Amino acid sequence: MELSLSSSPSRLIAAWPALPLILASLLSLAGCQTPKSVAPAPAPKAEETSTQQRAQAFGRQFSAVLVRNAVAANSQALEGTVDLVAKIDRQNRLVACEIRPNAQASAAPALESLARQVCWDSVFPEVPAEMYGPEKVQVIVAPLVFPALDESERQSRARAVEAYERSRFFWAQGLGKERFDSIGRAHLRFVADAQGQVQECLVNLNPVEERWSAFKPDSALQARLTAQCKQINLRQMPGFALDETGLAHGSVMVEYAPWKGGSQHR
Repeated sequence: MELSLSSSPSRLIAAWPALPLILASLLSLAGCQTPKSVAPAPAPKAEETSTQQRAQAFGRQFSAVLVRNAVAANSQALEGTVDLVAKIDRQNRLVACEIRPNAQASAAPALESLARQVCWDSVFPEVPAEMYGPEKVQVIVAPLVFPALDESERQSRARAVEAYERSRFFWAQGLGKERFDSIGRAHLRFVADAQGQVQECLVNLNPVEERWSAFKPDSALQARLTAQCKQINLRQMPGFALDETGLAHGSVMVEYAPWKGGSQHR
């Protein structure tokens, strides 16, 4: 079964607090619509209504995660339209992030690459089991429009953009080398010297709200991430700055999952 998150492209526009509302359109089940008939359609059974409600809730949660990450990842203020296609298997593992050609507007390669990156970096909510039917994977189509932003809009998103860039930096510089068998969020607090060498690093692991049950407390993983953190040079990290003591104090949050970064990391 294929799910389309909206009948028209979802727009990543307006002030930050309004974004989830813009993307909270009802989830439509492609191929499952009731055919037109002269006779009135029978009232849906309670079980069908419950399934549809869960599908709609999933669509809203999926959209909220996608727009949050897409806004934060678009540091270059790219513009255009892209149709993202995500595929999730029955074990709720992300197995593919693809771009579907858009008949109305062709996306620039940079925007397509950004959309795929955001997809592979995201931890989406679990797909309700009844939404799969006989298929092995659930196909989710998410049309996105990235419009031009004025200076005030860019400023309002600056903190989210920097946080995303710092997270990507830590992932690229060390954490992405780890093979994860669970889903979670690593909070790293660090102290670095003027040369960017990490002097102290404290790592805590916590669940991701959308996938609470997939989290596993893992002291060995915590120790490995701490060791990797201490090997990273932070001089090139976005937002790196020294305080009055001549040191850089900061923190970063990095979500992890078996699929994060793309199929080469699974």
